[in-house]
Amino acid sequence: MRPLRSLAVQVPVLLVIALSLVVSAGAWGLHTIVLRSFERLEITNAELDLRRFANAIDNEVAQLDRQLNQVVAFSAGGDFDVLPSPAQGVMSVTANIACFFDASGALLSADSHDPAEALLQSVDPIDFCSRLEGHPSMAPALAGERVAGLHDAEGVPFFIAAAPLAEVGGGAVLLAHYFSPEELAELTTRMEISIDFWSMQTPNLDVLEAAAGAALSLGAPIIINRRSEDVLQVYWAFQDAAGEPAFLARANVFRDLREIGDETVLLSALAMAGVGVATILLAVLLVRLLMVSRLTRLTQRLLDIRDRGLGSLRVKAGRRDEIGVLAEEFDNLLQELAATTQQLADVSYRAGRAEVTEGSLHNIGNALNSLLASADAARKRLRADSSGKIAQATRELAQGNNLTERQGKLAQYAALASEEEGAQLKALAADIERVLLHTSRIEDILESQRRLGSDANLAVASEALPLINTAMRAFSDGLAENITMRLDNSLMGLPPVICVRSVILQVFANLLANAAEAIVRGGADRGQIVISAASTTFDGAAMVDIQITDDGAGMNEAELVKVFQRYYTTKPGRGHGIGLHWCANVVTSMGGHLYAASPGRGQGATMHLLLPRVPQS
Repeated sequence: MRPLRSLAVQVPVLLVIALSLVVSAGAWGLHTIVLRSFERLEITNAELDLRRFANAIDNEVAQLDRQLNQVVAFSAGGDFDVLPSPAQGVMSVTANIACFFDASGALLSADSHDPAEALLQSVDPIDFCSRLEGHPSMAPALAGERVAGLHDAEGVPFFIAAAPLAEVGGGAVLLAHYFSPEELAELTTRMEISIDFWSMQTPNLDVLEAAAGAALSLGAPIIINRRSEDVLQVYWAFQDAAGEPAFLARANVFRDLREIGDETVLLSALAMAGVGVATILLAVLLVRLLMVSRLTRLTQRLLDIRDRGLGSLRVKAGRRDEIGVLAEEFDNLLQELAATTQQLADVSYRAGRAEVTEGSLHNIGNALNSLLASADAARKRLRADSSGKIAQATRELAQGNNLTERQGKLAQYAALASEEEGAQLKALAADIERVLLHTSRIEDILESQRRLGSDANLAVASEALPLINTAMRAFSDGLAENITMRLDNSLMGLPPVICVRSVILQVFANLLANAAEAIVRGGADRGQIVISAASTTFDGAAMVDIQITDDGAGMNEAELVKVFQRYYTTKPGRGHGIGLHWCANVVTSMGGHLYAASPGRGQGATMHLLLPRVPQS
């Protein structure tokens, strides 16, 4: 027997494996979903910082633009020396450079104010203003429109504001404010953000930054760099006053949210593991209470049944659930198996009896051989008997002359006695012939039964009418005087059928005997058995339907159904219920069919014997 692998061990192991898979998948899913959510939040925060920074720059530019109004007013009096501006005390952004252009865009004059000399370290004011001649940023101002924004002076960022000078005969004025690194640091510190800001024309840019600038120049809204696990970098492009991308800003977001997300995932995984362990413990407890203990009892019960026998114990179902139904159905299966085992024992017993019967049939056959030999010898002796000559001699002696009265009477007596003995010998010879006929038939039956068990190919093509005539001759000796048998004209010209001749003769004998007994049970003064035939089909096969009809007791519908069942008989106290059952079985084994039909009780019955026709060539 294979070793028992307890469910009490297998179930917890499977649950632990399942929990490990679930926790791993859940942790991975949480890590993916939560971290992506936090990253989106980080990107959103970076975009918000960049927008705040852009708003701060717009505010700086707007202040410079307001200062421009005062410069334009001073310039209307022909004064181009406007720096420092009177507004410098109230504005955080003051102009460092002022450039004046005539109506054609040529530089008229330039003025600068740089107390800390930070500007002169980066750009020359005259050179700065000269480069603005013909620059796209000045085109709106020369056309009579104001313009303000950022300006890239070969890598140096400036805030600029320009306006037309219509009061002095045309031209334009431009104010510029140097956006120094110190001012950038002060601005980002005040806003509590981390922003890097540089010109796209800055030499020796990092490859990634150059690529980001190129992508933003082509219209991308933002560029995200996940280079580091600690810092998330988001790039944003700033346009100059002419509307062209000129500066690149990078928001640096320290990934504190990611650390929070990692902690959240870890805590979630630990919580899932804790809940899973508690679930496993509860599941194991429930499995033990609801399944394992009951299955253990069921298994022990089955082992006890195996040791004591199928019919010794019953499997107790217990509760009406799946295991209870399983136990109940298994109990039914065991009962059916016990019944089948008993049937098998009965079959084995019958097989043993059949073997004994086979030996008995063999011995009966041997005895019949001796009986046949003795009867044949008696027939030969009777044929050689000289009683006829003796009778002739006594008749002649009785007719002779010169006999005394006593001699004459003795001679007449001897003649009469010899004639009577001759008649008795003739009757005995006829009886011996019938004994030989029936004995030969019994021997044929025994031989066919012996061969039928070992040879399944005994069926041959046979003419039906000669078989019917043979069966009628054999049966007519025991037929009652008030019962007649008639052959219908439909039997003439019947096609050959496939059958085992000796077996079909027995079937005919059984059917004729049943028909005669039905007539007797019907109580009529006279009866008739009619044998007819017709061609038909059964299960798609061509058949010859031989019909044996009587006008006897008949059968009702229930009897028609049960008449071929084993041990069923309509002759209480006389029949064994074997004949028709045997007939139906052997006819079916030959590929035929046997069934009964009757209009009802007292109206006779017809046995339909269907035999396969010989295929037409």
